[in-house]
Amino acid sequence: MSGPGGFYTALNQSLETAPRVAVATIVRTRGSSPREVGARMLVREVMQDDQPRMVVVDLTNEIAMSTDGVCGGIIDIFVEPWHKNGTNLASGVLDAVQRHRLVATATVVSRSRGMPIALGEKLLIVDGQPHGGGFSWSALQARVLADAPSVVAQGQSQSRTYKFDELHEPEVAGQVGVFFDLALPRPRLVIVGAGHVAVPIAEVGRLLDFEVVVIDDRPSFANAERFPGADRIILDDFATALDAIEITPSTYVVLVTRAHTHDVHALRRIVRKPAGYIGMIGSRRRVYAVFKLLQEEGVPLEDLLRVHAPIGLDIKARRGGGAASMSDLLRPQYRYSLSKGDADI
Repeated sequence: MSGPGGFYTALNQSLETAPRVAVATIVRTRGSSPREVGARMLVREVMQDDQPRMVVVDLTNEIAMSTDGVCGGIIDIFVEPWHKNGTNLASGVLDAVQRHRLVATATVVSRSRGMPIALGEKLLIVDGQPHGGGFSWSALQARVLADAPSVVAQGQSQSRTYKFDELHEPEVAGQVGVFFDLALPRPRLVIVGAGHVAVPIAEVGRLLDFEVVVIDDRPSFANAERFPGADRIILDDFATALDAIEITPSTYVVLVTRAHTHDVHALRRIVRKPAGYIGMIGSRRRVYAVFKLLQEEGVPLEDLLRVHAPIGLDIKARRGGGAASMSDLLRPQYRYSLSKGDADI
């Protein structure tokens, strides 16, 4: 089963028919391997001793006609039991994914002798905060939570090693391996405005597997004939439509409206929300005018400068160039002009 949270759906279904199952997860690879870190397998056979353990698979045998599929790498596989009547975090993961939250599970997969933590202890992290399970060792949990945002930002499941000595914890020295398993939601692309620029943006968003939402207040523009690949088409005024959409870190908003007044109404609704990206098309004068109007309403400068405007790259097609972000190039100028009240832009 594919898609965000697909594995946890299968895990929940398995636990409905079997009280215990085993989950095997690739947590580390060295050299060439047939599967990537984070690949998992459900095993519907009870582990004899019910204890989690690391299994090392060595594929570095000599290649000969008598050997099958030698890749040349080493794979660390963490095998752990999951219980129907125990702390089952699968439902928590699924709930977070359905709400478009950034979710990860952190699992202790290795530890030095004498470390005050057990293999298999697990913590559910949603939007950077603990949301279920938990580690019995608070010092480790604090460091894992501090690392969670950077793990999510990288967008890949991964293992991290935490070293402890007497500077961290009295009478404790050693290290703990923690595997971060990401179950990120499908990113949502919200296109505000359904004019001619919105059409190719929607097509690219669909090709990149975004959930594509198109908003416009004109039925002749906001329709399935113009946007056949959109997941949702909302026919409403921009402010009302945006109020009805939950803006999360996996939401990417692109403003391509027909007038700066619509940009103001739209940004007013979203600029202080935790969107992963907010971009706005427009000339430098138009962008400055929108920013200035919102600043006069009390929107902080730093919130305004989160907006990527104008969207696009300076490709210098006729002369060659480095394809720098237009918004990055102009942001210092906007900062200066909005701070000094200088409209010469």
